[in-house]
Amino acid sequence: MKDNNSNPKLLVSKAEASENIREQIDKGKELYTVQISSELEYNNLCHEREKWVDFNQDLCKSLFDNSPLSSSHGYSLGFARILNNTLLEQNIEALKKDIGSAVNELESIDKRLDLYEETIPNTLQHTANNDNNKIFIGHGGSHIWRELKDFIVDTLELEYEEFNRISPAGKATSDRLKEMLEVSRIAFLIMTGEDEQADGSLRARENVIHEVGLFQGKLGFERAIILLEKGCGDFSNIHGITYIPFPKGNIKAAFEDIRQVLERESIM
Repeated sequence: MKDNNSNPKLLVSKAEASENIREQIDKGKELYTVQISSELEYNNLCHEREKWVDFNQDLCKSLFDNSPLSSSHGYSLGFARILNNTLLEQNIEALKKDIGSAVNELESIDKRLDLYEETIPNTLQHTANNDNNKIFIGHGGSHIWRELKDFIVDTLELEYEEFNRISPAGKATSDRLKEMLEVSRIAFLIMTGEDEQADGSLRARENVIHEVGLFQGKLGFERAIILLEKGCGDFSNIHGITYIPFPKGNIKAAFEDIRQVLERESIM
């Protein structure tokens, strides 16, 4: 059993860890500055804060062998009925305090990175030598990912990895994600417009956005490749990063670019 009191050890370089943690610090600061004037806006911020905290927990599990991030941020009044303006103001204050505390904790971890040893666990050493040659495919609800899988397996004769390739039943999502991170040499993250926003724009599913951050942290930006469907909005993690666009519903149009990436990274 892992000693939860032992000092964490980094599973990635300090530079990669810092880059990913700083992104989440910036995201937390954005949440902290959101202006709230209604119960609906308050509940929306609670929801965004919950997703951010969950992401941070999974991110740290992928960066460290023993996550230094506490699970103490558990503000839970977000979806309670607000009965009057005074209670709303109190809840907003408490929520902002919770977000600020979580930001401070991430900043503290980032500052302490030089104290953490960089290491590769034995399980990762094994897969690095034998089984970390798979191509991960991240996707939402669209079935076009299967066309990419067929191209990788049937045409390029390479192995693929995907969340449901083996049954995740009985496993924590974080454990399955860690398995996929360990065996994948490169990742293609398919962003298709599926979640409609308040302004009518379309965003990729949250699980894909989550996987983008995890694989960028583990493999680096050159091996965590985003495939962006036309009409799907991007997000902060890919601002300034080159991605492969493809027409709506036609991922085959990206196949030649995908082949070139695999050749560039000496995977084929």
